[in-house]
Amino acid sequence: MRGRINHQGASMTRRITVAIASIAALGIASIASADAGHSAKTYKASLDAVDPAATTAGLADVVGHARLVDAKKHDKVALHVRNLAPGTLYLWHVHGGSCAATGAPVAGWTYRTHDAGGNGTLTSNASGNANTKGTSVTFTADPAKRYSVNVHVAAPTNGVPAGTIIACGDLNASKASGKSKPHGSSDNSRRGDEHGPNKPHPSQAHRPKS
Repeated sequence: MRGRINHQGASMTRRITVAIASIAALGIASIASADAGHSAKTYKASLDAVDPAATTAGLADVVGHARLVDAKKHDKVALHVRNLAPGTLYLWHVHGGSCAATGAPVAGWTYRTHDAGGNGTLTSNASGNANTKGTSVTFTADPAKRYSVNVHVAAPTNGVPAGTIIACGDLNASKASGKSKPHGSSDNSRRGDEHGPNKPHPSQAHRPKS
């Protein structure tokens, strides 16, 4: 009788052990799944001149690229622009909306260099090239929305008003393979925006950033 009881006890212990192991495995899987939901997403943009403003400002050949990482806690954006006027200050932002229908700058971004209103600034070198970056702890990309990166003239240039967009690129989600998945339709070549070719964007050096 004692042997039978010991056998039954051992069997019960094994079943309990297996059950605990299964629960633990499910818990680990749930945690992994939750972490996967917060994995960083990368967005890339190719910037081109926005005409006729860019050509009028003498920047018909301006080009560049941007890379935005939407992470769980710390978001980053990097911008590289070429063929600007040498030694010149420009403004830039991460914007809501596409280049074809530009919205307001996205709130919550802190740019490496900025003016008193919080607008991102970048200054070209003697070759007309400029690199800069920004960070955010509040940005979370909305899959239903579009985003873009814009460069503006900071001062009146050849009749183009200060704040006018002269280069723009739509941010598209980047797949693991390195290909970009369009965040909606995109057309980055020689485009204007909803503000018109020579009309300044609402966000200028003199307007505080919200």
